[in-house]
Amino acid sequence: MKKRIVVLGVIILALAGVGVGCYAYYNQLSDLVYKEVYVEAGTSDCDVSEFLKREDDTARFTKDSKFDAKTPGDYNLKIKASLPIFGEKTFDTVLHVQDTVAPQVTLAKDSIEIYTTEGAPVVTDFVDSIDDVTNCSIDFAEQYDFTKEGQFDITILVKDTSGNETKVSIPCTVIEDVTPPEIKGVEPLVIAQGDAVSYKKNIEVVDDRDENPRLEVDSSGVNVDKRGVYTVKYIASDAAGNTTEKTATVKIVSAKISAATEETVYAKADEILAEIIKPGMSQLQEARAVFNWVVDNITYSESAGIDDVLSAAYKGMFNRIGDCTVKQKTAEVMLNRLGIKNMEIEKFEIPEGITGCL
Repeated sequence: MKKRIVVLGVIILALAGVGVGCYAYYNQLSDLVYKEVYVEAGTSDCDVSEFLKREDDTARFTKDSKFDAKTPGDYNLKIKASLPIFGEKTFDTVLHVQDTVAPQVTLAKDSIEIYTTEGAPVVTDFVDSIDDVTNCSIDFAEQYDFTKEGQFDITILVKDTSGNETKVSIPCTVIEDVTPPEIKGVEPLVIAQGDAVSYKKNIEVVDDRDENPRLEVDSSGVNVDKRGVYTVKYIASDAAGNTTEKTATVKIVSAKISAATEETVYAKADEILAEIIKPGMSQLQEARAVFNWVVDNITYSESAGIDDVLSAAYKGMFNRIGDCTVKQKTAEVMLNRLGIKNMEIEKFEIPEGITGCL
């Protein structure tokens, strides 16, 4: 009887040892996942291995475990793993995504100059880039007066959504400039029809502060293919926004006729005068004869105009076609050959519907 009791005790002790061993083994397997994991936002993908105390190829996040490793916050997660003998087990853990790093700020310039006429600048104009895992706000650290000339440092405050702050400073010079630039060399231009026009030739713009003032030319009202007098506008501006305007006339004239020399034109004029001027005529009668010849022999054509005296007279006497200018200058040459004083009368715009002259 005593022997049986001893054997039974041994069996009980053995079973107890096995139970204690199994319990210890289970606890060892169950101590797989960290209860909490801390990461800096944006520094890790938070793979499941980062949550394990030892390697386990069966460990995985459950489908309902969602997190964003770039967005600060606390995420309650579940990890499943297969335990030998004991089957699959689900572990609870918390992911703490923290943002403790202040934004990195790169300025657009090392220093800046602002004119009082520009008005207050926008703070974002001073910043080239911001590196941070969250959205950031940008503002001046204090109020600055950009309406008065002076020098001071501008401090810019950049803050992320986690409350981390970065302050950067940039030297600022505020300049008062109310003097407009000066435009030099603006003169009336005379251009032959169809020729290229260099409006900025011999034009200089100077400013007391701006080393590179801008010059714009408004020639929209000029038609280089049509004879006439037009206006061109020069507009100069400096960095402070001061502007100066000047205007000049642009006279578009016809090209000269190479054959229209004094020798050929005067010889032709004398030839015509010999036919129409009779002995004993008074100057008034001679002038009338010139008038009649011009009216009767030169066909009017607005498109056949020309400005040069010799060229116009050449066209009038040889080609027998031209506009009012051709007729006037043809008469001028012929009257001068007769020694009769004459003058050019300035033309006014002819009302619409009325054509012809002389």
